[in-house]
Amino acid sequence: MIKKYFTTLATATLTLASAGNALAAWQEIGQNEQTVVLVDVATLKLDGNKAQMMSMLSFKKTGKDPLTGEFVNSVVGLNEYDCSTAQYRPLEVKMYPSRDGKDIKVAPTVTPKPYVFEAVKTPDSAFEPIENGSWAAGVFNVACRTK
Repeated sequence: MIKKYFTTLATATLTLASAGNALAAWQEIGQNEQTVVLVDVATLKLDGNKAQMMSMLSFKKTGKDPLTGEFVNSVVGLNEYDCSTAQYRPLEVKMYPSRDGKDIKVAPTVTPKPYVFEAVKTPDSAFEPIENGSWAAGVFNVACRTK
């Protein structure tokens, strides 16, 4: 289910570059005509051959949540990577109406409800192969580069 969010909203092949060593909250690692891929290396956790790290897909053109129809401009996810087998699995994902991974506050006088998406957690999801050139491959390279 989590993979559907990512693949539905960002199916393009990415040209990814290696991230630097700076510890800024979000570091861009690549982009294409549709999507910017960012990682938060401060969230990197290593445990044996496994690595976990937060990443964000920021869309250049507004998309829609395939389940709710709400407008989505970015997706932030926590994924686990198996550095020895080049596989990953989503652990948690949250969609945002803003391009910077933040909820948008709506003034109380405005009729529409505030954009608030609930995080979807899937701690028991299965590992899946990482496709070359995908956003997951770029994040994998950052998360597992010290292995």
